[in-house]
Amino acid sequence: METIAAAVTGHRLYEDFEPFCKWITQEGQETLEIDLKGFKKEELKVQTNNKGFLTIYGEKPLDGASSKWNRFQKEIKLSKDIRANEISAMFSHGILSIIMPKMVKAAAKENIKEAGFEATQHAKDEAIEKHSILGVKTRKRRAIEVAFGVVAVMAVVVAIGTYYVTQFGNRYGDVSKVNVVNI
Repeated sequence: METIAAAVTGHRLYEDFEPFCKWITQEGQETLEIDLKGFKKEELKVQTNNKGFLTIYGEKPLDGASSKWNRFQKEIKLSKDIRANEISAMFSHGILSIIMPKMVKAAAKENIKEAGFEATQHAKDEAIEKHSILGVKTRKRRAIEVAFGVVAVMAVVVAIGTYYVTQFGNRYGDVSKVNVVNI
């Protein structure tokens, strides 16, 4: 348990902490296990709301002192495939286990979506093959066309430069003749 902050509320001094949590995913359900050693069942509260959130809250006196309390609160957004009205919780040996059953239809919908995705991907692959030249996809082909265009423009510039130098000579004189100065 990690201490996060302390706050004074009324006559109590609260020390907030973040308990250790572990998610267990199984076929048909998800389980959240929260390590709450030192807590009693009566000091814990688990609720869901109509906006799809699960709230877990707990507070207990710290070391029997009446003014110092330990507390935590977690709020978790439930996925759409969780059956919120069937969530259950049990507290045993300092571990709060929250069992969240999944909808059976959601698994079937997932399989249908995956099959639809594969069919869509196959259709896209066929369309790409139709729009390719020598196996190069259209986007790559466009990039290659641009690269060839740049190379062609550079070749023309070099050719014009070479022509100018050969016809009109180098303005710095003949580079092949070097004057050697003896000292």
